[in-house]
Amino acid sequence: MDMSKKKKIIIPVAIGLGLLMAGFAYLMQIRGEFKDYLSEKYPGQTFQVGFVKIDPIYGSYFTTVSCLDDNVSFPIGKSFRTKNINESYLQTKSHNQYNAYIKEVFNESGIKSHITSVTGGGRDKEHYQNDGHYDQINLYLTEEAELIYITQAALNLLREKGIQADTVILTQEKDGHVYEWYGSTADYDLTEDQLREKIRKIK
Repeated sequence: MDMSKKKKIIIPVAIGLGLLMAGFAYLMQIRGEFKDYLSEKYPGQTFQVGFVKIDPIYGSYFTTVSCLDDNVSFPIGKSFRTKNINESYLQTKSHNQYNAYIKEVFNESGIKSHITSVTGGGRDKEHYQNDGHYDQINLYLTEEAELIYITQAALNLLREKGIQADTVILTQEKDGHVYEWYGSTADYDLTEDQLREKIRKIK
């Protein structure tokens, strides 16, 4: 192979490698910005920042961060256009704490065998408040569960534990259909017929 042909091959490869290295270096720079941002905003906390990726659809750089002090994992990103950095450490931590408590309440109850999943979000989105106030609680039931009976039991349990929720949703898939009871903890004293009126067929 003569020199001219070699140059035609080597030059594009060298340019490609150069661009690749420049791109990698820039993403590492963004990663460093994320680290500095977190260190400044949350002094005393230790974070592990993942490798930065590019989201061309939303126009941002993003990655996942783990707080080594409390095992909270959350996303962080930086907009191409505004250059603003956004993350959800406090929101994720608060959500995890609200979730953990409500799961514990039902896991220790007599109806846990009828429940496949429990989630709950608090009214304070950034700081967990151990006051029993929830924005929403979601329960997913087994197909064999009696929806009205479990609804009554769940509302009574929440009342006994001093937990208030603006919205309580119990969802059940049964006989090829999905049913949903939609109400709040204030409905604990409704009759069985009144509770049944709040059931809606989703599909």
